[in-house]
Amino acid sequence: MRDYLRLTRLPLYNFAFVIPLLLLYQASVLLVNFGQRRGVINGADALLHNTLSMVGVRGWVGSWLFIAAVVGVVVFRLDTASRKGPFQWRLFALMLAESTVYALVFGTLVATMTRLVMPGGGLLQVGGGLNLAQNLVAGLGAGLYEELVFRLLLAGGMLWGLKKAKMKDVPAVVTTVLVSSLIFSLYHYVGPYGEPLRMGSFMFRFVAGIVLAGLFAGRGFAVAAWTHSLYDVFLMLAGGGRG
Repeated sequence: MRDYLRLTRLPLYNFAFVIPLLLLYQASVLLVNFGQRRGVINGADALLHNTLSMVGVRGWVGSWLFIAAVVGVVVFRLDTASRKGPFQWRLFALMLAESTVYALVFGTLVATMTRLVMPGGGLLQVGGGLNLAQNLVAGLGAGLYEELVFRLLLAGGMLWGLKKAKMKDVPAVVTTVLVSSLIFSLYHYVGPYGEPLRMGSFMFRFVAGIVLAGLFAGRGFAVAAWTHSLYDVFLMLAGGGRG
C-alpha cells in the first residue's frame, strides 16, 4: 500500500492517468456537439484555450499539443524516480477504483460539512439551458479542466507566489485554499450557462473546493480530477446538478 500511495503521486503516473479522461471528454464533446450550430464544452476548458489563444496558441489541436509539450517537459525533468523502473500499468485500475470510492462519498461529505457552517445549505441546481448529454460532457470536463485551472495552476501558482513573498507555510496554505476555493465557486455563476447565484449552492461549491484542494494535496492531480469528473457524472445520472 505504501508503494502504491508513493508511486501514484509521482508526476508520470498523474500525467498518464489523466490521458484516458481527456480522451473520454473530447470524444464526448465531438459526439454530443456533432451537427450542432453551437457546441457545448466545459467552461474551464474554454477559459484555458481562450487564454492560450491570446498568446498565439490557437485551435484545439494546437492547445493540446502545447499543454502536452509543457507537461511532458515538466514530468521528464521532475520525475526521475519513475524512469528508474518499469511503468506499472496495473496501478491504473487501483487509481480508478480509489477515485470511484471518493466520488461516491464526496457529495455526502461536502453536504455535511456545508450544513455545519450553513444549516439548510448543500444543494445544487443543474446548469441552465443544457440537456442531460450536454451536462454529462460538461461534468466530464470539469474534473480535468477545473482541477487543472483551479487547483494545479491557480492554487499551485498562488502558493508558490506567497512563499516567494516570504509568507509562512501555514498562512500561505490557508490563504491559497480559501481564495482558490472562493474563485472556483464563483466561476460556476458566470457566463451564458452560469447558474443563478444562490448562497446554498455557492457555499457547497466553496466547501467542495476546499475538499478537492485537500485531495489534490494528499493524492495528486489525477485522482482529484477523476474523483471530480466521476462525482459530476454520478450526480447527473442521479438527477442532480453539476459540481
